Amino acid sequence: MSRQFDLVSDVTGRSYRVQVALPLVPPPQGGYAVLYVIDADLNFAATATAARLRALIGELAPAVVVGIGYPEAEHDFPTCLIRRTRDLTPTVGNPAMWDSINRQLGGLEVDGFGEAEGFLDMIAREIAPRIAKIAPVATGRDILFGHSLGGLLVIHALFNHPNRFHTFLSLSPSLWWDGEAVLADEPAFSRQVASGATAPAVFIGVGALEQSPEQIPRMPAEEVLQAAMVDRARDLGERLRALPGRAGYRAQVEVFAGQSHMAVVLTAMNSLLDFALAPGD
Repeated sequence: MSRQFDLVSDVTGRSYRVQVALPLVPPPQGGYAVLYVIDADLNFAATATAARLRALIGELAPAVVVGIGYPEAEHDFPTCLIRRTRDLTPTVGNPAMWDSINRQLGGLEVDGFGEAEGFLDMIAREIAPRIAKIAPVATGRDILFGHSLGGLLVIHALFNHPNRFHTFLSLSPSLWWDGEAVLADEPAFSRQVASGATAPAVFIGVGALEQSPEQIPRMPAEEVLQAAMVDRARDLGERLRALPGRAGYRAQVEVFAGQSHMAVVLTAMNSLLDFALAPGD
């Protein structure tokens, strides 16, 4: 009930490892939803297990869970951390940003930034067609989930490609990246929602301890406070929730009490799945 394949992308020119967890129940009429999980080397197993088990007893609609990671995860995980930074950042940033990322990665030297568009194009042009050959999938039921820089990528995708996915799940988004450059596209997105041109479902979550300096020892306290992970995520979520939109548009924001940047992933998982895969939606 699982598949795995390596892909050398014509879009990015680099290799990826794609993991696929098929549901344990037959497809509904129209096919399965597809949940794309960024940072599969960290988040695929937990997401796939929760989605499969809960769909098995009818708590969730069944979904094909697709994890996008890197072949290097088997023997060189630091390289995965470097590669994800290139793939998940929507802008190049500046030397101060690069230094901050390198400190957070324990002194690794990231060799590139700002290639999120290529990563998203790879999903649409190369991975999605492969998934449609593996399982019967529904049209217009794709879900994108990312955490941290992955959450930043989800917000970038929401603002720039709001009709590419049905549901956007952004957990602990690194909105601070490049001086909140991702938010430059928010006004245009808001106009599309208000006009009825798009009506995605959006969930933004964050751990309540994510701007507590003692929880992030690899970052100076002033950087943690400047990043303002909780405030930025909550404020964006509230703005999106307040937007008037046509039927189908919905936005939810949740601050998870007592949770740090890494702990929040498992804590938030059921809330994310409930939002994205409610039976009958």
